[in-house]
Amino acid sequence: MTAQHLPGDGPFFEEWRDKEPGAHRSLARARAVGAALGTWDGTPPVLTVVGSKGKGTTAVHAAATLSAAIVAGDRPAHVGLVSSPGLRTNRERMRVDGRAITPEDYEDLAQALARARGSVPSTRDGYLSPTGAFTIAGAAWAADRGSDVLVLEEGLGGRSDEVSLFDPQVVAVTRVFYEHGDLLGPTLGDVARDLLGVVGPATRTIVTVEQDAEVTAIVEETAARFGTSVVTVTADSPTATTGLPPITRLNAALGEAAAHAMAAVLGWPVDDAAATAALASVRIPGRMSRHVLDGVPVMADGAISPEGVAAAVTEYLGWHGRLDTVVASFPDTKDVAACFAELRGFDRVIPARADDYLKFSRAEDLHGEVLDARTAIGHGMEVARAEGGGCLLIGTQSYMGLVLDALDVGTDTAFERPPGAPAN
Repeated sequence: MTAQHLPGDGPFFEEWRDKEPGAHRSLARARAVGAALGTWDGTPPVLTVVGSKGKGTTAVHAAATLSAAIVAGDRPAHVGLVSSPGLRTNRERMRVDGRAITPEDYEDLAQALARARGSVPSTRDGYLSPTGAFTIAGAAWAADRGSDVLVLEEGLGGRSDEVSLFDPQVVAVTRVFYEHGDLLGPTLGDVARDLLGVVGPATRTIVTVEQDAEVTAIVEETAARFGTSVVTVTADSPTATTGLPPITRLNAALGEAAAHAMAAVLGWPVDDAAATAALASVRIPGRMSRHVLDGVPVMADGAISPEGVAAAVTEYLGWHGRLDTVVASFPDTKDVAACFAELRGFDRVIPARADDYLKFSRAEDLHGEVLDARTAIGHGMEVARAEGGGCLLIGTQSYMGLVLDALDVGTDTAFERPPGAPAN
């Protein structure tokens, strides 16, 4: 769910909205609709990002680094990026050279998707999921815009997600933890195997952060099966990105390392100075980002795990100096009790409901009433303003969309193309 709904959103969500009870998303239908749309007509090389958290940070930093790679003709690469979910609008799911698809192009692409869907007869196999629709349409649009390489972020899963319809040269793996067990499997190992299911015959390198022993074994097992190399990024790995909190820095370093691996596979040198400039321009609001609204200092972060929440609290305390007000949105699909436990030092905890289709009964059990997200944000800001304090806004990415909309944060540009690079 994004903060704003656009007329062009319809074709991306219609099959999910109209699905029969018990129906499941269909990769076969996604492939067929993609074929009608032209998704696989000259698909550029692909770098795929999978994992449980931090994928957006990794994908943007990978795309920014690749924008400094030099392709034939001694020009910087044009980089397509398809990520999930959008923040303020769904246009942000699709970018070329850091810039979101324009409203006009988005409407045109939505209509092209509608025609492609209409040309493929419906079957009992299932429906085209919204994530799948954005993936196949975004890849087609980015390729049509002259992208030399694509960075694709999985929406939900690896083998079970539409990104598995592409055969990536490089796969980046953020930290994997147990989530979505009802969809990806009942154990951490099942989740990891599904995520690593995107690795295919074309994959030359898996780039991963340090993982739990069980996940590490599955990474190595997958690499051995396909004959790929494994690169492990640690907290001490070199990175051109500076000034980031530790968890964000690790995911940024992962993106950089994956991009360099991709450039090496493709035989593209990377202009280090241009890469540094592009990375310095990266803006990912909602990842421990700092803002000021009507004089109130605000930090916004999309943490959904106890580890992530703890890191955000530490960062907020170091920045603001005290734990005063927090507005948090953790649906029942997350480890709600553990996430809220990390907020126990705050003077005031305001639970928020950001998704109409998710349950917040555990938050209600812990804190009583759960307010509508916009109401909760407004209340938190009022209290902070009255007391001369600040506010931490933390929770799911759909909640972050509402937060950034309330703060009126610009989200169209993820990074700037290196200076002197030709516009696309």
